[in-house]
Amino acid sequence: MSATTHVCCAARRRWLMLAALASLVSPASAQADDALVRLFSDLGARRERHARFAERKFSTLLKAPIESSGTLIFRAPDILEKLTSEPQRESVRIEGNTVTYEGAPVRGRTQRRTFALSEAPLLAALIESLRATLAGDLPALRRHYQVSWIAPQTAQEWQVSLVPRDRSLLEAVSRVVLRGAGSELGAVEIVEANGDLTLLNITPLAASAAPPKK
Repeated sequence: MSATTHVCCAARRRWLMLAALASLVSPASAQADDALVRLFSDLGARRERHARFAERKFSTLLKAPIESSGTLIFRAPDILEKLTSEPQRESVRIEGNTVTYEGAPVRGRTQRRTFALSEAPLLAALIESLRATLAGDLPALRRHYQVSWIAPQTAQEWQVSLVPRDRSLLEAVSRVVLRGAGSELGAVEIVEANGDLTLLNITPLAASAAPPKK
């Protein structure tokens, strides 16, 4: 066999392999992915969002969940603030990889500290999934998670499931589930590797009801 013939045969085998792989991607799968891309485009169309949140944390060590509530503020591309009003006032502001925490005053002194988001795996799982979703940044979400989703069936309701790609994060968080309708995110569920569960319900605020900018 000549060198030219060998090259042609190798090229043909590569072409047949690519064609076989392409055939594995069904039209339905491609349509579902297109719909997911459109969903994230709609989510990212709004550059600022304000919402009420109600959070419940379930632990295998506790008989009752720990509950809290307050306000969430998102400003594209990467600023997220979680302002807790109940059971006590505290705030968490994340910009990039920097987290600023401010707790309720103790003996007249405000508790305040700054740390890297990467130092807190559970918080990182919540924040990265929230920010990427609200920013409509599907590529960023796919860099950090294996993404699967259930397309809208009724009332434009959807569900996106995320499994961390990073092994160290996977040791802390088994999966994150996002639920919403249309271009609104309505709930986040975080299942920890130890069986603990965090449920965050989100209710969008009208612009007139949003807290003033700092």
